Amino acid sequence: MIFALLLLISIIDIRQRRIPNLCILLLLLISLATMPQTFELILLLSSVLVSFLFYLISKCGLGDVKLVIVIVNCVVGGSNVNRYLAMVCVISGISIAIHYMRTRSMKGEIAFAPALCGAVLAVRPLSIL
Repeated sequence: MIFALLLLISIIDIRQRRIPNLCILLLLLISLATMPQTFELILLLSSVLVSFLFYLISKCGLGDVKLVIVIVNCVVGGSNVNRYLAMVCVISGISIAIHYMRTRSMKGEIAFAPALCGAVLAVRPLSIL
Protein backbone atom coordinates (compact mmCIF):
# COMPACT_ATOMS: atom_id res chain seq x y z
CA MET A 1 0.00 0.00 0.00
CA ILE A 2 2.81 2.42 0.86
CA PHE A 3 4.57 1.52 -2.38
CA ALA A 4 1.45 2.34 -4.41
CA LEU A 5 1.03 5.66 -2.63
CA LEU A 6 4.69 6.61 -3.16
CA LEU A 7 4.31 5.75 -6.84
CA LEU A 8 1.13 7.87 -7.08
CA ILE A 9 2.84 10.82 -5.38
CA SER A 10 5.76 10.59 -7.83
CA ILE A 11 3.48 10.44 -10.87
CA ILE A 12 1.40 13.41 -9.68
CA ASP A 13 4.55 15.44 -9.03
CA ILE A 14 5.98 14.62 -12.46
CA ARG A 15 2.75 15.58 -14.22
CA GLN A 16 1.54 18.53 -12.14
CA ARG A 17 4.67 19.69 -10.26
CA ARG A 18 2.78 19.53 -6.98
CA ILE A 19 2.17 17.05 -4.19
CA PRO A 20 -1.39 17.07 -2.83
CA ASN A 21 -1.77 17.35 0.93
CA LEU A 22 -4.25 14.48 0.82
CA CYS A 23 -1.56 12.12 -0.49
CA ILE A 24 0.85 13.18 2.25
CA LEU A 25 -1.85 12.72 4.88
CA LEU A 26 -2.69 9.26 3.51
CA LEU A 27 1.00 8.31 3.57
CA LEU A 28 1.23 9.44 7.18
CA LEU A 29 -1.89 7.53 8.26
CA ILE A 30 -1.03 4.34 6.37
CA SER A 31 2.55 4.30 7.61
CA LEU A 32 1.41 4.85 11.20
CA ALA A 33 -1.11 2.03 10.87
CA THR A 34 1.09 -0.53 9.11
CA MET A 35 4.69 0.06 10.15
CA PRO A 36 6.32 -0.19 13.58
CA GLN A 37 6.97 3.29 14.91
CA THR A 38 9.59 4.46 17.34
CA PHE A 39 9.40 8.22 17.30
CA GLU A 40 12.53 10.06 18.24
CA LEU A 41 11.75 13.62 19.25
CA ILE A 42 15.19 14.88 18.24
CA LEU A 43 14.79 13.34 14.77
CA LEU A 44 11.36 14.91 14.35
CA LEU A 45 12.54 18.36 15.43
CA SER A 46 15.74 18.23 13.40
CA SER A 47 13.99 16.96 10.27
CA VAL A 48 11.43 19.76 10.49
CA LEU A 49 14.14 22.37 11.02
CA VAL A 50 16.47 21.09 8.30
CA SER A 51 13.60 20.64 5.83
CA PHE A 52 12.37 24.18 6.45
CA LEU A 53 15.90 25.58 6.02
CA PHE A 54 16.24 23.59 2.80
CA TYR A 55 12.95 25.10 1.64
CA LEU A 56 14.17 28.63 2.36
CA ILE A 57 17.49 28.11 0.57
CA SER A 58 16.35 26.06 -2.42
CA LYS A 59 12.85 27.47 -2.92
CA CYS A 60 11.54 23.93 -3.43
CA GLY A 61 7.85 23.33 -2.88
CA LEU A 62 6.32 22.91 0.54
CA GLY A 63 4.85 19.61 -0.64
CA ASP A 64 8.39 18.25 -0.92
CA VAL A 65 9.17 19.51 2.58
CA LYS A 66 6.08 17.88 4.09
CA LEU A 67 6.74 14.66 2.17
CA VAL A 68 10.32 14.34 3.38
CA ILE A 69 9.26 14.96 7.00
CA VAL A 70 6.66 12.16 6.81
CA ILE A 71 9.04 9.79 5.02
CA VAL A 72 11.96 10.35 7.40
CA ASN A 73 9.91 10.09 10.58
CA CYS A 74 7.24 7.53 9.71
CA VAL A 75 8.39 5.42 6.77
CA VAL A 76 12.19 5.22 6.90
CA GLY A 77 12.89 5.66 10.60
CA GLY A 78 15.87 7.03 12.47
CA SER A 79 18.29 4.18 11.88
CA ASN A 80 17.99 4.48 8.09
CA VAL A 81 18.10 8.27 7.71
CA ASN A 82 21.73 8.44 6.58
CA ARG A 83 21.23 5.82 3.89
CA TYR A 84 17.96 7.45 2.84
CA LEU A 85 19.51 10.90 2.44
CA ALA A 86 22.45 9.43 0.51
CA MET A 87 20.02 7.74 -1.88
CA VAL A 88 18.02 10.96 -2.26
CA CYS A 89 21.24 12.67 -3.36
CA VAL A 90 22.06 9.92 -5.87
CA ILE A 91 18.58 9.80 -7.37
CA SER A 92 18.30 13.60 -7.42
CA GLY A 93 21.61 13.77 -9.27
CA ILE A 94 20.30 11.33 -11.85
CA SER A 95 17.07 13.37 -12.20
CA ILE A 96 19.04 16.57 -12.70
CA ALA A 97 21.28 14.89 -15.29
CA ILE A 98 18.25 13.60 -17.20
CA HIS A 99 16.63 17.04 -17.05
CA TYR A 100 19.81 18.65 -18.37
CA MET A 101 20.17 16.11 -21.19
CA ARG A 102 16.56 16.67 -22.25
CA THR A 103 16.53 20.47 -22.06
CA ARG A 104 20.24 21.37 -22.36
CA SER A 105 19.57 23.81 -19.54
CA MET A 106 19.39 23.89 -15.77
CA LYS A 107 16.30 26.11 -15.99
CA GLY A 108 12.83 24.78 -15.37
CA GLU A 109 11.18 22.77 -12.66
CA ILE A 110 12.37 19.32 -11.71
CA ALA A 111 10.00 16.97 -9.89
CA PHE A 112 11.68 16.09 -6.60
CA ALA A 113 9.13 13.57 -5.28
CA PRO A 114 10.43 10.71 -7.47
CA ALA A 115 13.83 11.04 -5.78
CA LEU A 116 12.27 11.23 -2.31
CA CYS A 117 10.01 8.25 -2.95
CA GLY A 118 12.56 6.22 -4.91
CA ALA A 119 15.06 6.52 -2.09
CA VAL A 120 12.54 4.78 0.19
CA LEU A 121 12.57 1.81 -2.19
CA ALA A 122 16.35 1.72 -2.07
CA VAL A 123 16.49 1.81 1.74
CA ARG A 124 13.44 -0.29 2.77
CA PRO A 125 12.40 -2.28 -0.31
CA LEU A 126 10.65 -5.21 1.38
CA SER A 127 8.93 -3.38 4.21
CA ILE A 128 6.80 -1.16 1.95
CA LEU A 129 5.66 -3.68 -0.63
